[in-house]
Amino acid sequence: MWRSCSPEKSANQLAATGPQQKLPKMLDFPKKGNSAVHNGNQTVRFGEFEADLHAGEIRKSGSRIKLQDQPFRVLQILLEHRGELVTREELQSRIWPEESFGDFDHAVNVAVGKLRAALGDSAENPSFIETVPRRGYRFVASLDEGPVDTHPQLPAINGVPPSRVGPVFDRTLLAFLAVVISGILVGSGFFLGHRTTRSQPPDFEPLTVSRGTVYSARFAPDGHSVIYSASWDDGPTEIFSTDPKIPGARSLGLPATQLLAVSSSGEMAVLQPVDNGFLFAGRGTLGQVPLTGGSPRQLAESIDWADWSTDGATLAAVRNVNGKQRLEFPLGHVLYETAGWISHPRISPKGDQIAFLDHPIYPDDKGAVSILDLEGHKRVVSAAWESVKGLAWSADGTEIWFSAAQVGTERHIYAVDLSGRQRLVFRSPGGVTLQDIASDGRALVSRDEQRIGMMALAPGATTEREVSWRDWSIPTDISGDGNTVLFDEQGVASGPTYTVAVRDMRGSAPIPLGPGMAGSLSPDTKWATTVVSNAHLLLLPTGAGTAKQIDQSDIQQYWYGGGWMPDGKQFLFSGSRPGHAVQCFVQDVDGGKPRPVTPEGVIFCELSPDGKMIAGNGLNGGGGWLYPIEAGQPRPIPGLQAGEGFAWSSDPSLLYVYKWKQSSVKVYRLNILTGQREFFREMTPPDVAGLRDISHVHFSSDGQAYVYSYTRLLSELYLVKGLK
Repeated sequence: MWRSCSPEKSANQLAATGPQQKLPKMLDFPKKGNSAVHNGNQTVRFGEFEADLHAGEIRKSGSRIKLQDQPFRVLQILLEHRGELVTREELQSRIWPEESFGDFDHAVNVAVGKLRAALGDSAENPSFIETVPRRGYRFVASLDEGPVDTHPQLPAINGVPPSRVGPVFDRTLLAFLAVVISGILVGSGFFLGHRTTRSQPPDFEPLTVSRGTVYSARFAPDGHSVIYSASWDDGPTEIFSTDPKIPGARSLGLPATQLLAVSSSGEMAVLQPVDNGFLFAGRGTLGQVPLTGGSPRQLAESIDWADWSTDGATLAAVRNVNGKQRLEFPLGHVLYETAGWISHPRISPKGDQIAFLDHPIYPDDKGAVSILDLEGHKRVVSAAWESVKGLAWSADGTEIWFSAAQVGTERHIYAVDLSGRQRLVFRSPGGVTLQDIASDGRALVSRDEQRIGMMALAPGATTEREVSWRDWSIPTDISGDGNTVLFDEQGVASGPTYTVAVRDMRGSAPIPLGPGMAGSLSPDTKWATTVVSNAHLLLLPTGAGTAKQIDQSDIQQYWYGGGWMPDGKQFLFSGSRPGHAVQCFVQDVDGGKPRPVTPEGVIFCELSPDGKMIAGNGLNGGGGWLYPIEAGQPRPIPGLQAGEGFAWSSDPSLLYVYKWKQSSVKVYRLNILTGQREFFREMTPPDVAGLRDISHVHFSSDGQAYVYSYTRLLSELYLVKGLK
C-alpha cells in the first residue's frame, strides 16, 4: 500500500467480496489429454489442490480453503479453457456482464488476486495462473489424470458391496472406539494436557512505554538484550539497548541514526544520516559500529536496507543506482535489480539464500516474499499482499516468517516454507510487524498504529482543519480556487485498487469517483486522472458522466498522473514501455499515442501552469530537474536542496519547496531562474507524537488555501514467546 494515504467503498465500485451468487450450471470441459470431470464427481485435481466444481469449494491436501464466489468462478472458467487464453472481456461477459469498465476492472483484479492468494501463486512466477499483459489470463498447471472421488464408498468385502446396515455398523463401531480411546487418554492425563498445551496463547512482554515510533529491532548476540531504533515524542531517531530483565532502555549515543542489523560478533549496520523515506523506510550512508559505541565507519552511500551474514563478516544491502534498486551481496556484487523497490533483506542461517520483500511500485508496499540464491536466481514463495513489512528466517531456517495484509494495513504474521506452503502464525486486531526471531524461537514484534490524514486551510479560513476521510487519505491535487481537493483512500474499505474521491473544502462529505490512485484535476475540474492497478489510465468525471479509458498503446505499466495542459486537451503521466525504464509522457484526451517528454528514469513529473516545463525526479533521490516539453536540454532545479519536495505555484517561474519532516514544515517559494528563495508559510499539525512526515503539499492559485498530508506511526515493541 502506498502508505502516504481507508474510506467506505465507492458506491460504483464492484466488491469482489460481495453477496454470494448462484454458481452457473456445470461447464463442459474440452477433452485435451486429461479429463477434468471424473465419473460425475465434478472434482478437478491440480498439484496439491482439488476444486469441487459442484460444491464451489477448493481444498488443499484435503483441507478446505476459504474462497469467495467470484474468484471461484474465475477459476472455473480458466479450468474450462486450460492452457488457453481467457480474455478479460470473456470474464466480464460471463461473470460481470452488467458492470461498467471501472467496476469490472476493479472486480476482476480483486478476484484474480484472491484466487492467487488462495493458491499461493505469483503473477511474476506463476505456477497456476499466468497473466497475459493487457489481454487476460491462462491456467498453466497440469490436471491430474486419476479420478478424484469426493465421497468414497467403503471397499467391498470379498467382492460384495456393503449393505444398507454398513453405515449404521460403522457409526456404532466408531462411537465405541471413541469412548475407549478417550477413556485411555483422559486416564493417562494426555488428552487434557494436550488440549492445555494447544490452547496456551503467546506471551507478550512490552519493551517500550514512550509514545512514538519503533523503526527496527534486533536481538543482540547474547540472546537476551534487544537493540532497537526509535524516535520518541518528536525527538530524533536514535538507537537504544534494553535487557528485558532490567527495566528501562539505554541510548547508545547515536542520534539521527537508524538500526539495520546486528551481527553475531556484536557489530551494528546502521544508516546515517537518516533521510526519511516512507514509514519504515530510510535512506543514507551505510555504516558499521560496535555495540560498545563509537563513530560508525562509513561503508556505502545511497543505501536503504542491509543485513549481516551468519558469521558476521559480510553485508547484504539494498542500494539505489540510476533510478533502480539493487540487492547486493557482498557489497558491490549485484544479485538482483528492479525498477520497483526492495525491503527487509535477510540472509538465511546457512548463508546460501537471501529472503526479501519485492515491491513492484515505489513507494507502494504491495509486494511478494521472494528468495535469491547466491547466483542471483529469484523465486517468489508468497505473493499478492497489499501490505507486507517485516521479515525474518525461522530459527531452523526451514521457513520465512513475515507480516502482511491482503487488504488494508492490519498485518498478521505468516510463515512460508521454501516450497511455498504457507500458514498463519499469529493474528492480531490492529496488525503487527515482525522484527526479528531469536535462535530459541522468541520473536520481536511491534504493534503499529498507522494513519495518513489530510489537513487543510480552506479559502477564507484562519485555522487548519482535518479533512481526512478514513485512515489513509492522500491529497494529490487542489482546484485553482482552493475549494476542491482530489485525493485517494488506500485503507481496508477501499480494496486492493484503492478509491479516488473529491472533497469540498467548505465542509461537505467526500464524493467517491471510482477506483485507482488519484492523479490530477483537469483545468475545468470536470475530470480527474486515475491509475488502476498500474495497468489502466482512466479519466473519471467529477460530476455527471462516465469514465473514459485512455488508449494504452505500448505502455506496459502506469505509475502516476502528473498534470494537464492549460487547454485541457492533453495530460501528463509517468509510465514504462517494454524494455524501458519509467519516464513521463504526454497524450491527447481523445486518442493518439503517448509521446515521451523526459528521459528514462523520471517517475514524478509536475507540469508547469503554462504547460511548457516539467519539474520531475526519479527513484534515486538525485534531486529535481526541469525538462522542457518542446525543445531544450534538461537542467537541475537551481537552489533546490537535497531531500526537498516541490510543487508549482501559479507563476511558472516559482516552485513551492519544502522538506518532508517529522514536525513543523517550512515552505519556501523558489525562483527557478535565479535559484533564490523566500519564506512563504509554516505548517504544524497539532499532535506531533509519532509524526513521520508532512508531505503532498498543494496550494490554490493565490496560495492562500492549501492541503497537505501527515503520516503518523505509533509503535509499541514486544518480546513474544510461544509463536509457532
